[in-house]
Order: sequence, then C-alpha cells, then structure tokens
Amino acid sequence: MDKCVTVIVGTKWGDEGKGKIAAREAKDANLVIRATGGANAGHTVIYKGTKLALHLVPGGIVYSQTTCIIGPGTVVDPDVLCSEITMLENCGIPDVKNRLKISGRTHVILPYHKDLDELHEKMKEHPVGTTKRGIGPCYSDKDNRIGIRMYDLLFPKAELKKKITEATKLHNQAFQKNGMNECIVDVNNLANHCQSIGLKLKPCITDIAPIITDNILNRKKIVVEGAQAFRLDLDHGDYPMVTSSNPVTAGTLCGAALPPQALKTVIGIDKAYNSRVGNGPFPTELPVSIDSNGNVMEYTKPLEGDIIRELGHEYGTTTKRPRRCGWMDAVILRSAKYTCGIDYLCINHLDTLGEIGNRIGYVKICVGYSYQGNIIHFYPDNIELTHEVPKPIYKTLNGGWTIDSSCKTYDDLPELAKKFVKIIEETSNIPVKYLGTGPANDDLIVREDV
Repeated sequence: MDKCVTVIVGTKWGDEGKGKIAAREAKDANLVIRATGGANAGHTVIYKGTKLALHLVPGGIVYSQTTCIIGPGTVVDPDVLCSEITMLENCGIPDVKNRLKISGRTHVILPYHKDLDELHEKMKEHPVGTTKRGIGPCYSDKDNRIGIRMYDLLFPKAELKKKITEATKLHNQAFQKNGMNECIVDVNNLANHCQSIGLKLKPCITDIAPIITDNILNRKKIVVEGAQAFRLDLDHGDYPMVTSSNPVTAGTLCGAALPPQALKTVIGIDKAYNSRVGNGPFPTELPVSIDSNGNVMEYTKPLEGDIIRELGHEYGTTTKRPRRCGWMDAVILRSAKYTCGIDYLCINHLDTLGEIGNRIGYVKICVGYSYQGNIIHFYPDNIELTHEVPKPIYKTLNGGWTIDSSCKTYDDLPELAKKFVKIIEETSNIPVKYLGTGPANDDLIVREDV
C-alpha cells in the first residue's frame, strides 16, 4: 500500500499551534480529515486576509482543491457546524457543501449532552475542567451504544423519536433527581430540531470509505489535522484529566478511517514554552500572580509564569481563561516520540521564548526528572498512584534572543536559539524540522536538510 498520509499531532496538552503546520501541509493535499474530539478543539485559518476560527470543519477547506472530511471518531455539535459552514460560504470560499463530507457514523452532540456535562462536573470532587460543550457525555453515549449519529438525523420522525427516547431515559432521571427539570428532554421538540439539522446537512452526510479508498489507490496526499494532544489522550494521557477520545497517532488514524499502512509522516507540534488548560499534572509549571481560576495572589512584581502568559498571550480563545504556563519540557517529547511515532517536530513561538529570555534573563529546558528517588528520562504513567509530580531537571541558557523579519533560514537564527533547538533534539531524539517565528502561517522556518 502506498504511503500517502501525513498526521499532525499535539505533543503536550493542546494549544501548540497545530494550525500553522496543518495549513502548510494542506496547500497541496487532496484530502484533509478531522478525526477526533469536538468543538473543544480547532484552529484559526486565514483566507484572503480574513481570520476564520474553525472548531469542526478542517482548515484545509480554504484550499479549493481539497475535499474535507469530518471522520467517525469526532463528535459534532450541529449548531456549531452549521454556523461554520455559513461563515465559510459568506467569506466566498467555493463549494463548501460539495467539498465537505461528514461521515454518517459521526456522533451528534445534542443540548442534553451539554446539560449533562455541567451536571457531571458539578458533582465531581475534583472536576476535570472541561469546556462543558457536551463532548464527554456524547462519547459516553457512543460507548453505551445509545448515541445519535449523523445518519439518524435523516430517519423518519417516528424512528428518530424512538432513538432519542432510548438515549435520554436515564439522562432525564438524572436531571429530575438533581432538580434540573428544565433540562428534561422533550422528545418531540428535539426530534423536530434534529430533522431540521439533518435537512441542512444532508448534502454533506455520506459514506466516506469510497472517498478514502479512491485517494489511497490514486496516491493522493491525505492530511489529518490532529485535535487536542498526547497528554490529553483517554488511554495514554494524564487520566482522569484527559479528553474523551484518542488524539495520539493510532487513535487519529482510527478516527479518520485510515489504514496504518498508508501512514507516511507524523509531525509533532509543540511550543518553545508550554501551557495547559484545566487541571492535571504539569511538571514545569511556573508560579503566577493570577491563577487559571482567576484567584489573585499577592506578589510585588510579575512572576515567571506571568511574563510567559503575557508575552505568549496565553488566554483561552473563547473563554479568555488564563492558561497555566511553564518552561519547555523535552522529556514529554521523548515519550511522545514512541507513543505517537513522531518523525519530525515543529516548535512554535521560538520568537516569543526569545522575548521571555530577554525579559527574565534566562531560558530553561527540562531534560530529565527527579522522581521517586531516581533520575528518569521518560514521563511516568503512575503519577496518580504515587501522588508525586516529577521534579524537572533543567538546562539553563543565559539571556534570550530576538528574531526579526530578516530571519528566513535556520542559519539566520541567533546562536542561543539554535542551541535551544539542539537541546530539544538531543533530549527528545526527534529532529526539529519546522520553527514557528511569528503569528502568521508563513512565519515558519523549514529546515530542508532535516
């Protein structure tokens, strides 16, 4: 089987800037696929100078030659999807509904899933910190085999009502028991709503297998835009502080309905510093004067975490919630290499890290851990059992750097920036092929010799 698939994966906790490489790889792709997660993910793409925030439609839709697929491994909020389609059409992107294909097997997020998300988070002693967009409950219904799929939206109303009734029996009891009577599902109204959505999306809902088969047989380039990241994977991440799908490479291939034999390249994406949204372990996290919950700490001057957050603009795109911030952890990259099969790295925000170094006076890279009395060079999977977060062992580079518009190649970079890259490569055992040097998609150095 010809190898024609490029998979883009996040290497930490998301927000690594996957859209920059996704846009680059999609320029000459025939097929672009979104495979996991829901509207809790996505990225910004630029079309004729206009920024477009996409959460479900693959960013490759802006290139007229691409067919874009939403795979069966995703869960789709149909209201968000319809809004995105309308936005794309209003921006003049051609043939959106003809080029967008939604697997009929894709599961649908409905209003009661969002209500359940709110209820579940409220009842947990240690909330995960979900986006409350109904993604986890929708995947749970999928696992319980009571989920509503895209194909179901096309059923006659009587058959659709039966499916919704079956799906919401236990949910309605939970709402009633917890005093959430306003959330109890009116099956008839919801069936009407689902049918109206089905009518809108009918041109896009299809069997994607023949499309994928044709592209593989004809050796067409296929790009899979990864969502979330390695440490958020349901099986391989920081459970239970994880997402509800499998965003590692193997899970992404499965969610895209792609065979592993067709995989050609895996590109791992990270930032030159690290950040995390929500709860869970973060070995290189730095102190801040305002935490991610908005609590203000009393300090006389900005802390390291404050400086990284401000210079990196580390606030949620939708929620504006401040992100947790810390130094680059190259040890996690080493673990990601072998779990995700990463061939090359893209390190974004190299320019930002230089500014951070200029402001603070130094830059740090985690190259090992002190854990349970030992020095280790992998990310342990028993943190919850030991109740110990690995303590980072750092290499420190004194000073920072400035990357201006004249920097077009790796050789043009300041020596300290190149030393930073070399430490990442030596620690992770992954070559760094791409370096993000600014906010625009074209602010990218590509090392052709790597």
